[in-house]
Order: sequence, then C-alpha cells, then structure tokens
Amino acid sequence: MLFSEEALGMMALRTILQVPVAYVYVVVDAQDDLQWLAKDVKQQLFAGRGEIVVCENAQLGQSYSLIAGVKKAEEHNADKVMICLADQPFVTRAMMQTMLSESLDHDEKYIACLNNGVIKPPVLLSSQLFNQIYRLNGDTGARKILQDTRVKGKLIKFSDDELFADIDTIADYIKYCSLLEGGSK
Repeated sequence: MLFSEEALGMMALRTILQVPVAYVYVVVDAQDDLQWLAKDVKQQLFAGRGEIVVCENAQLGQSYSLIAGVKKAEEHNADKVMICLADQPFVTRAMMQTMLSESLDHDEKYIACLNNGVIKPPVLLSSQLFNQIYRLNGDTGARKILQDTRVKGKLIKFSDDELFADIDTIADYIKYCSLLEGGSK
C-alpha cells in the first residue's frame, strides 16, 4: 500500500530514523525483496543507523518478528528496545522522544503508550523483559507481557486516536488516505 507515493511502512520508518539515538532494526519476512525501502532510507540504514533483520518465520505470527528483532538487539548488547510497527504511519518523533526521555524506576520494565485505556505501540522494553519476549508464540505481541499486573512500567497517555491508526485492511487504508488528502493529518 502506498502513502504519498511510498510504501506504507516508509512513513513510520522515516519517523523512527528522525530520532537521533535510534539504531533501527527493520524486521522483514524472508521473501521480502526490500523494493519498498526508499533509496535514501537504505543509505541511512547501511551507513550505520540500522540494519535489516530477516525473520524466517514471520508468516507464523508477530511473535516471531518480535523475537527476531529483540535477539538482534540483544546481540548488540542493547539494554532496551523500542517496538514500532510499520502499519502505524502516524506515530510521531515527539511521541518517541517523550518515551525516551522518561527513565525507568528500579522495578519498572517498560514505557508504553496508553490510548483510550489500551496499551499500544510504540513501547519501550527493558532488556529485563527479553526472556519473556522469547517465550511468546504465534500472533502474540508484547502487549500480553505488559498486561501482566506483576510487570511494572510507565504508561504515557496520548489522546489523539489517529496517532495509533493501525492500517491492516484496504478499508483502513482508504479511510486514512482520505484523511491525508483532506489535510486533517
């Protein structure tokens, strides 16, 4: 799907790359030819801003992609990771910087966005949660861990629903294309 003549995932990726401290792992399916990646973004990634992580089992559910990205981050001794989704094109640099500016207290293991009472990506996870991520399976994401009341973290409230638009269907795509064309976003 295209937004502004680029693949949908490029909007989120361009925003993520605007965060100066971010080293970006772009997790892709093994069959992805990467044609959707804009040339300038490829150059940024390959010039030290990030890398492509191939997930051999991505078709089995989001847990596999999440695990592949976290494992790669752990290989690079990351003490935290921010999980962002390519199908959420309206996430902003300010949102991510707000999350990164927060510090975790000794018992807190994540910082997450809260919209209308629901935890939504992006989420920032401490490396203390990596082992729990590795136990996920199927089409389960980090939300399952964050909903566990024994796992403490910070929630940052965001009231703008459009920031969290998750474009999974053609109907979603048409709705948000019309918003973009109408200038409301």
